[in-house]
Amino acid sequence: MRELRGSFVGRETTIDVRETEISETLQPDEILIKTYACAVDLSNEKMYHRLLSNSLENCPVGHVISGVVVKTGSNVEKYEEDMCVVGVLPFGSETSGCCDLCILNQFDCVEKRKDISHEVAAVSVCAGVAAYTAVHYLGHVTAGDTVLVMDGATPQGLLTIQLAQSFGAKVLSTYKTLTEKQHLENLKVPIAQLIEMTQRSTILASSVMEETGGVGVDCIIDNGVRLFTSEEDKDLMEERSMKSVPHKHDILSCLGFAGRWITTNPYLQLDPPDSQQLFLRGGSLSFLFPPAWALMRAQHGRFQHILKDLLDRVENGDFKLNEIQSIPLEKAAEFFMQEHSNSSKAVVVIP
Repeated sequence: MRELRGSFVGRETTIDVRETEISETLQPDEILIKTYACAVDLSNEKMYHRLLSNSLENCPVGHVISGVVVKTGSNVEKYEEDMCVVGVLPFGSETSGCCDLCILNQFDCVEKRKDISHEVAAVSVCAGVAAYTAVHYLGHVTAGDTVLVMDGATPQGLLTIQLAQSFGAKVLSTYKTLTEKQHLENLKVPIAQLIEMTQRSTILASSVMEETGGVGVDCIIDNGVRLFTSEEDKDLMEERSMKSVPHKHDILSCLGFAGRWITTNPYLQLDPPDSQQLFLRGGSLSFLFPPAWALMRAQHGRFQHILKDLLDRVENGDFKLNEIQSIPLEKAAEFFMQEHSNSSKAVVVIP
């Protein structure tokens, strides 16, 4: 069986396709799935493996899959053979999602709608679980709120914007290229303001305050944040290339009263002056970690609700994604090893 594996030791990343074997003996709640598509965001894969894995060598790559049921365990009643499903492999899984066959728990997947392709289903779930977690469960966004979404043209950013708008929120977003700006301008519900982040990140706070009349936003969902200003610290924390990523002070300056800041940076450090700023605004800070749904079995019901509601909206056309880059499994290693590849939009197709 072909499988995509990676090594994340130090700053070097190695991705390759290997031949492995998988046991087809299933536990009562497990399903054996023939995989057709697997969404991969390599930057998140690196970060999560460094946090969760005992070893950074020979790690499975890809955890959100779409495929067809081949075999079911004794307790599985909802799924039958030849049924199309989409789901999430937990990071404790020994197998990669980018493989010919994988084993999934029945509570970590839902039936795939017929009108949605395997590629769109995998990318939608990969980005959508993060969007629902940020907007609903952490941000508690309601009608009338103002939400700032960083990097809105990514799959996660687009679904976050559309979900917040469906709740009645006014959305501001940032972009880096003209193509990203055009994607955001083509959304069904217009975005209140688009902010360019290529020149300097300090423009963020002034643009937000101008749009909100100096009040600030109710919720900020970032896509990474810089922590340091000194050149030595930038080199130490690999922040030299993050020119278009806002500094933590810029994020704090955009928050309004009782604002919620939701960050994807697991290494975020707030100094006493930063904490004081958050305190004076009555604000709160939350960490966005979507794999927690599959790792924490007590939340099966909510996780199933997210997956079903997400696929319903994608099927109805309420949620739309921009262009998805499909890569055959044989060429996946070469693609991910490219220095400037945009893996957030990548889906590996297994023929």
